[in-house]
This record gives sequence, structure tokens and C-alpha cells, in this order.
Amino acid sequence: MKRGALHIDVVGSFWRVVGVALLALRAALRTKGVAALLALLTVCVLVLPRVVKGDGTPDGDLHILLSYTLGFSFGILCLATLWAACALFAAEIDSTRMQLSAVKPVRPTEFWAGKWLALLALNAALLTAVYAGVYAQVRWRIHRNGWSEAECLQSRRVTHPILPTIQQEARRVYETLRKQNALPKDLDERATLQVLEEKASERYDVINPGERMRWRFHLPRPVGRAESVTVRVRFDTEYSTRELIKGSFQLSLAGDPAQAVEVKLDDFTQNEIEFVVDTQAFAGAKKEGGLRDFELVFRHIGDPKQAAALMLRNRQDVVLLTPGGAFGANLVRAAVIHWSVLALLAAFGLTLSACFSMPVAVFTATLLLMLTLVGNSVVREVSKEDEREWQNKAGILVSRTVYRISSRALKAEPLLALSHGERIDDELLGASLAWNAVMAPLFFIVIGGVVLRRRELAQGD
Repeated sequence: MKRGALHIDVVGSFWRVVGVALLALRAALRTKGVAALLALLTVCVLVLPRVVKGDGTPDGDLHILLSYTLGFSFGILCLATLWAACALFAAEIDSTRMQLSAVKPVRPTEFWAGKWLALLALNAALLTAVYAGVYAQVRWRIHRNGWSEAECLQSRRVTHPILPTIQQEARRVYETLRKQNALPKDLDERATLQVLEEKASERYDVINPGERMRWRFHLPRPVGRAESVTVRVRFDTEYSTRELIKGSFQLSLAGDPAQAVEVKLDDFTQNEIEFVVDTQAFAGAKKEGGLRDFELVFRHIGDPKQAAALMLRNRQDVVLLTPGGAFGANLVRAAVIHWSVLALLAAFGLTLSACFSMPVAVFTATLLLMLTLVGNSVVREVSKEDEREWQNKAGILVSRTVYRISSRALKAEPLLALSHGERIDDELLGASLAWNAVMAPLFFIVIGGVVLRRRELAQGD
């Protein structure tokens, strides 16, 4: 009997949430705000690519379409979602319409969930329209200019070299600094390791003339005989000046150096260097199920007396690219990640709307959004000298706190992957959905439900 009653209550709660969502959607579609937002997005998708010009190459034009157009459209949707969510409950409470919920058989959490679902549905429709418009423009430009679809519409899996974990690398650098008596005196061991972990992905390794560097790769999906492997490397110098690189790359199967392809390099630094190796070059290797393990060796053959040392970040500047499915499917993954971020913003805005009046909620949301953007920049650019200044410590502490809270939500960078022709990782997509669209909203719905229940009772008295 209890199980049957629980089932009836769950079903009833579901339909109440759906009812609230449908009413909120109908009310939103009747306003001029949605029409204005749709018109603004249309202008952004159709006009911006004509105003902002690329370099005339297929990569430049596609970069404008995929990065600038989608980026501006997503930014507009973020602000619109946040401000609309901040107004939903606050407007009803200020106009005393929220008192009607006290006499209806709808719980505060069901009101919250219904309005949240309405925002999700509206954002899904708008994102679909934006991405469909951009994809149509991409296909039209390819057809008009006679570009190769295989070269423009790429979705390649990214494989980074096998490296120690960030924690292991931070510990290794810490021990090196300790032996050299170069540890910062104003930070304890835990704080120093934390800073080293944050800087690990940006740490450069140096390759002097005459030296060589070796990387090993393990592909998550083996490549077949009819496929190719693309090596992408970006070098830098000590003062970020352009230098002529003279060296050679050798890509081979791990454990089988006889199966190798050598590529001579004569290029400038600060350029992304890519070269493609056909897997038929490894025809002598007998590997059932495809090729999975590779080894890449770079040898700096510049003149030791004249050539500059080369620098690169092992965690960012060296990758192997392999076929990773259709471009359209990758575009859908990017849209889903953007939708999950909008779901988080909607949940955050609704909770602020339940807690404060509309002006206060909008001000708080905008302030925290700006702190998130500024915090990410401060954490990446702050120097040790800035940390030692007492007047900067409060700002750096706030920035790092906001960065740690928001970094998980903003970890995925779908537009960067799209513009580079990189396949968005399924694990990253799942993590974004789990955190932005499930775990964080569950936290906010609890807070919002408690606050709404108290504000209802207060208004009723």
C-alpha cells in the first residue's frame, strides 16, 4: 500500500512539474522578450560572419563561423537565461501572485523544477536554431567556394602523450626546488604544491640545439590501414620571437623502431606545425585490430652557436590526431555542452530569484558572472611578485575561490575544439552534463525550495 501511494505521489508530482513548465513556456512565448531574443540571435548568426572577415582561407572563415558566431550567440543566451531566471520568482513574489501557490496542491520544489524545465526547453530550441543556422552556412560556403569537405569538416580524436599525473609532476618540481633551496618562503608545502599543480599545464620544457625529445602515445581507438595519423606540434622560444626551426620528426610504432616515418622540418616557431602520416607507411607491422601505440621523436639539428633553444608545453603543444567520426555529431556534442551550462545558469538564477528581489538578484548574478570571468584570467596571469603584495592578496584569494568553484562547470571548451577540428571527448561531455545539468541544479533546487516555502508563508501571514 505504501509503495502504491508513493508511486501515485511521484506520478502526480511529475505531472504537476510538467504543468508548471507548460504554463511558464506559454507565458514566455506571449511576451516580446522571446521574439526580441530570437531576432537578436538571427542578426548574430547571419550578419556577424559578414562583418567580421577572416583571412580568406577555409580555416579562417570557418574559425569566424564556429568561434565568433557561436561564441557571441552563446554569450547572449547566457545573459538572457540568467536575467530571465532572476525575474521568474522575484516578479511573482513582488506582485503577490506567488501567494496563489499556497492554496494550490503544488510544492515549492515543483514550482522551481517546472520553471527550470521551461527555461531548458526554451534554450534547447534557441540553441538548435543557432547551431542549425551556423551549420547551414558552413555547408553553403563549402559548396560556394569549392572547398574540400574532408579538410573543412573535421572531427579528430586528440591523444596527448603519456605523462606523469599533474600531482606527480608538481611533487617532482617541488622536490627539485627544495634541493635547490628555491622554495617560496611565504607558502607552506600544501600551498606550494597547489600552485605547482595549477601551473603544470603551462610549464615549458626546453630543447637545446643538438638535443632530442621523445613522446609515447596510446590511442584510445586504434587506427586502421586506410586511415591516417596527424602530428601537431607548436614550438616557442624564450622571448617568443620568430626563429627558423631546423629539425626532424620521426614517428614510429612503439617497440618497433624499424617501422618509422621521418619528416624534415624547416618552419618558424609560433606556428602550429602539422603533418599527416598514412598508416600504409607501417605496412610491414603485423598488428591485429589496428595500430594503437606510437612513439614520436624530435631532434633539434640547429647550429649550437647560432640557433635558439626551443620550448614547448608537453601537456598542450604535442598531440596526435586520428579520425573521430562525423563533424555533424561533433557539432551536436558542442550544443549539448552549451545547453548544460545554460541549465546551470538557469538553476542559479532561479535560486537567486527565490532569495532576493529582482534588482538584487540580477545585480548579484551579473557580479558573480563577472567575477568568474575575471577570476579565470587572474589565476592564469598572476605572478609570484603580485602574490606578495598585501593589497593584492584579498583579490587573488577571491579570484582563486571563484575559479575553483566555476572551473568544473567551464572545463569543457567546445568552440575551441570545433575550430581546431577536434572531437569533443565523450567523458568530458558526460562530466559536463552530470555536473551542470544534474548535480549542481539538485543543490540549487533544495535551497530554492526551502526559501520559497518560507517566503510563501511569510506572504500569507
